[in-house]
Amino acid sequence: MNCPYCKSELVQKRGIKNNHQSYQCQDCKKYFTEENLKGTDVDINGSTFTQKENSIHIVCDTERIMSQNDIIKQFNIDLNQWAIKSYSVHTSEGYRKDKKVDWHIHNGNVDGDVEDSGRLLVVTMYHVSLELTKKVEETHARLEIQDIVNEAKSYSPKYSKINYPKFKNGMLYEISMPDAHFGRLTWGKESGEDFDLKIAENMINKVLDELLLYTKEFPVSKILFPIGNDYYNADNKMGTTTAGTPQQNDSRWQKTFKLGRQLAVNMLEKCSQIAPTDCLIIKGNHDEQTSFYLGDSLESWFHNNPNVKIDNSPKGRKYYSFGNVLLGFTHGYWENLSKLSGLMPLEVPELWGKSTYREFHTADKHHRKDFNMVVDEFQGVTVRILPSLTSADAWTFDKGFVGNVRAAQSFLYDPEIGLKGQFTAQP
Repeated sequence: MNCPYCKSELVQKRGIKNNHQSYQCQDCKKYFTEENLKGTDVDINGSTFTQKENSIHIVCDTERIMSQNDIIKQFNIDLNQWAIKSYSVHTSEGYRKDKKVDWHIHNGNVDGDVEDSGRLLVVTMYHVSLELTKKVEETHARLEIQDIVNEAKSYSPKYSKINYPKFKNGMLYEISMPDAHFGRLTWGKESGEDFDLKIAENMINKVLDELLLYTKEFPVSKILFPIGNDYYNADNKMGTTTAGTPQQNDSRWQKTFKLGRQLAVNMLEKCSQIAPTDCLIIKGNHDEQTSFYLGDSLESWFHNNPNVKIDNSPKGRKYYSFGNVLLGFTHGYWENLSKLSGLMPLEVPELWGKSTYREFHTADKHHRKDFNMVVDEFQGVTVRILPSLTSADAWTFDKGFVGNVRAAQSFLYDPEIGLKGQFTAQP
């Protein structure tokens, strides 16, 4: 063992102090006991290591540890769980005798040789301090993702390829239910209507079943199901939107995410029983991060399903081509809607050139509105603001944003002539 101050070797002494073996440094002559040399407060390396539930503070006075990377390596700090809060280092000069010792201890007796030049050597001492904080949210998210992985493994869904009916001119059936705000919690006496996880789940399933009934009357060869667009009401355990605006939510954020994911899985499975289903994940201003996590979960869940495809690419605007039809999707919170018709040909010029009928579907406003943006005298883009199924919360009610018809819509597109039908379902 070495002295925690000058690093010279400690020599065991015969005396016992307070039932602990004692040691003496041969250079600085300091005395230590076994109790001094163990534990996290002072160890034999001259370091102080203090760990609390969500913080670690390390101070090292040594010749060897000269940087934060040295500390991280020395104390085996997992940077996936800990973030560096502060770091400082300064140096000072220390002295030690230029001598070599060769001590031997046998049955408590000390014997050996000392070579001493009589000179003092200057030693640079590094005084390094590192403070870390626990990555609480990242750790919880990692555990949540691992829980999802474990659940997927235990479920191990086995999807076989479905032999769908063949249609000469099969149609595209888009089902849009934006602004579900899953997790929102409202009190009828405060905002006019109760709303919670169970109510939302039952309502969404009912509306989806109604919209899917229309597929029996038409040759549907593909289903398009955008998900996101404020699918969740909040983006974190603090119950705020992505930008930090507080929301009225069910406080069990883990349960909200799981139930929302299970609901999305069930909806996509229902759709895929009718026709191959493509799902676009559209970020919202309430759930920009959580909708991406949802999309990643759905990609993992359906990665072996030949009947369902998930597009979880991070772009805020996404496009979908079907025959002569080009559809654009965005939440409608960030852009000026009047510019969407100009963005489409710039962002997907090849798809634009192949299309004849073009539409942009937006959300965010919780009410329905259609208007036509003329690009030039030959081509145009229909921009639709789609309605929402969610009920008003206290803030919405107090602001007077009430009276909109709660609904979801679906659209039937012929690959040659474009929009063929439009359907609406209410809770």
